[in-house]
Parts: sequence; C-alpha cells; structure tokens
Amino acid sequence: MDKKIPHLILTVDYELFGNGTGCIEPCITIPAKRMLEIANEYSAKITFFTDAIEFIKMEQEKEFFAGILKIKKQLSESVQDGHDVQLHVHPQWMHAKYLNHQWDLDFSAWRIADLKQEEILSVFEASISWLENVVRSENKSYTCNTFRAGGWCIQPSEKIVDALQQVGIMMDSTVAPNFQNLSQGEWSNFSSVPNKPFWLTDSDVCSETDTGIFEIPIATGKISKLKHIQVLKAAKKQGMAKGCIGSYQGPDGKYQVIKGKMGKLLRLGNVMLDFSTMTSDVLIEITKQWIEKYSHVETPLPIVAIAHTKNFTSTSEKALKEYLSWAKREGLVFSTYTNWLGVIDD
Repeated sequence: MDKKIPHLILTVDYELFGNGTGCIEPCITIPAKRMLEIANEYSAKITFFTDAIEFIKMEQEKEFFAGILKIKKQLSESVQDGHDVQLHVHPQWMHAKYLNHQWDLDFSAWRIADLKQEEILSVFEASISWLENVVRSENKSYTCNTFRAGGWCIQPSEKIVDALQQVGIMMDSTVAPNFQNLSQGEWSNFSSVPNKPFWLTDSDVCSETDTGIFEIPIATGKISKLKHIQVLKAAKKQGMAKGCIGSYQGPDGKYQVIKGKMGKLLRLGNVMLDFSTMTSDVLIEITKQWIEKYSHVETPLPIVAIAHTKNFTSTSEKALKEYLSWAKREGLVFSTYTNWLGVIDD
C-alpha cells in the first residue's frame, strides 16, 4: 500500500444524549445500522466510540435489558465485519440512578478532566473491560486502543493521558483544531495545537512531546460564514434521527442552549468534518483542505471524520453516500485507527 495515500477514518459517538434523555433504538442502534449499511456499500469502515459506562449502568436496569442486548450484538457484529469499537467516556454516568423512568446523572462529573486520578482509572478500566467482554466473545483479536473524551472535555489532560497509558490506550482522538467551548461546565480549548495531522503527547494533548500516546485530531476546516449559516439552518430543520427525542441541556442548565448558539455564531466558518450534520459538498471541501494542508507529510495522513447516531437523518444518509462515493473515486483508504497505526508501524 502506498504510504502517501490518506486514510479516511469515519468515527461515530455511540451514545444517548449527555443528560440521559433519548431511547436506545431510535437514537443509537437504528441510525447506527443505517450508517453500517451505507458504509458497507462502499467498503468503508466505521469506528464506534462507545460510551461503555452508560451501557454498564443501563445493564443494571431490567427496562433496558432488550436494548442492551441489541447494542452488544451490533457492536460485536460490526467488528466481525471489519468495523471497529473504541472507548468513549461521559463520566456523568458513573453514579447515575434510574428514578421514575428517567435518568438522574451526576452533572458535577460532566468533565472527565475534573475527576480524581483514581476515578479516571476506575472508569477506564471498567469501560475497557465491558467493551472487551462484548467484542472478544466473537472477535478474539480485538484491542481497545483509542479514546475520545465525552463532550471534548479532555483538558487539563495530564491526568487523563497518564491514565490512558496505564490502561494501554495508544491513541486519543478528542482534539478538534481551532475549536473551543468556553462554557464553564464543559469547557475545552483547542485554539492552539501543533500544525500537524498527528503528534505524540505525554501530558498536554495540545502540545507535542517525544514520547507518549498519539493525538489524532478530528479534521477541521473553513467555509464561508454564509455557507455555514445555511448548513446550520438545514441541520436544525432536519432535526434528530427519525424517532429520536432528547435534550442537549447539560451542566450549565437552561443557559447551555443559549451559550451553545452563541458559541456557534462565534465559530462561524470553522467546521468539523461531521457527516451527520454537514452537506456532502462541505465534507468534500474540508477533506480537500486537510489533504492540501498536509500534502508534505510522508507518512499516511489520517483524516478523522465525526458523527453522532442521534443526529443521523435521511439528509445525513444522502450526504454520506455522496461523500463516500467521492472518496472512493479519489482513491482514499477507508480505514480505522488500528489499521492506520499498523501502517505507521511498518
């Protein structure tokens, strides 16, 4: 394989809403099934960043027994088909309680970076164990080696990177260059990162070191502000995946939605390679920008796209089909983090 050919890594945050709202089938397994069907049409691969601690809690409630069985089956079968499952953590689920048919989450634990070191290790170990038990029953060679922080809340990252190394995680894919969220309860700031498509870090994920884990950022780029407004309006109109109902309200309460809208206005023109909300022309443009930006890189270029099952609509389906058709014509490698790392290590 030509080591100069870019690797397109399609990633999906596999979860309910951060405050516990939403239902398993319409918000997770049904849209994920459609993603897999489309990906398989083009021999593309999807990596499901799975919020295992969320599903560990659901397993303890009889009401969710059937839904969890469907999740386990989907994850295991997807890996059998060449897709991947990796670690995602929303720590507000650690001490969740199910009361009167709704989830009561610990919003004080929304940001994993705010946890104590022993708590971070504990949630990592429990989550990895659950993923391995689910996937290895049918896929003995499965390895959990990549992490993405819930809500992009990985900073300050020193404790987290240390814990990731302790549990054997080799890669992180949380950083989205040039993005920041200044909300107190869920802040992140990736406005200053190495001008590289990936780097090693042993402490601050926004700084490069000689050793540590790989930081493989989500691909980002720029479009006109007018185009971005049009895309945002279209995404709002299409709403959630069919039948998926939930709320984005989080640790900052009723003001979070307002803050979120203000944040989008401040970021106008800056977009992630998000195949659940972006149109195919935007996806193609951002991918071209990423390839051009790092055309000098001699090692395989990872191009990380992101999506969420709960946002994956019929409009998203059309965009993903058109995008994958273009990527296939361009000769991009449909890859996973594990496959990319294997080429890097050759």
